Amino acid sequence: MFKPMRPVSNKRISYRIPLLMIAALVVIAGIALIYERIKPPSYYGSVIDPPKAMPGFTLQSVNGPVSLDSFRGKYVLLYFGYTSCPDICPITLATLTQALAKLGNKKAADFQVIFVSVDYKRDTPDVSNAFVKKFNTSFIGLSGTEDQINQVTKEYGIYYKLNPPDPATGYYSVDHTALVMVLDSKDELVLIWPYNTEPDQETSDMAALLSR
Repeated sequence: MFKPMRPVSNKRISYRIPLLMIAALVVIAGIALIYERIKPPSYYGSVIDPPKAMPGFTLQSVNGPVSLDSFRGKYVLLYFGYTSCPDICPITLATLTQALAKLGNKKAADFQVIFVSVDYKRDTPDVSNAFVKKFNTSFIGLSGTEDQINQVTKEYGIYYKLNPPDPATGYYSVDHTALVMVLDSKDELVLIWPYNTEPDQETSDMAALLSR
């Protein structure tokens, strides 16, 4: 007598499918984690790739001559401006102050802010020093002769122009390139922050540089 076949149970198959899905998700998550760790960091500033070797220079500080190569081993945040600037220069230095504060004292110690005045007529080393210390006591203000400033601005691609003085007050403004140049521990240009880069963005970029 013919006996009908018993149906095959699907329980074992139904258990296997979720297990395979879980295993696949674990693998995908692992790959994503590895990628996050090895992928190049993203930056808010303009990345210079490959990094550009920058020439050394020596200018005057309140404590005597200061050379760029004195800061080998640190990142240098280099800014060209003038102390009588009504807005852009103070805002830029205030932004750097906030960004370094957000980074924390320990990590901030790996960065040196250098302010180079292009106003060779008014900004003596004393004047430049007093200006930058208003923002952060670790900042360094440098000045130079007309020839020295012309040379370093030419080598670093910085434009500046001393405008004619006001007949009544004698005050004159200075047109200049407004950006922060980030040099690595080997004096290579690796990053540029344009004016109006936010403190949080600069902090993020500095943290990314330290993690390279």
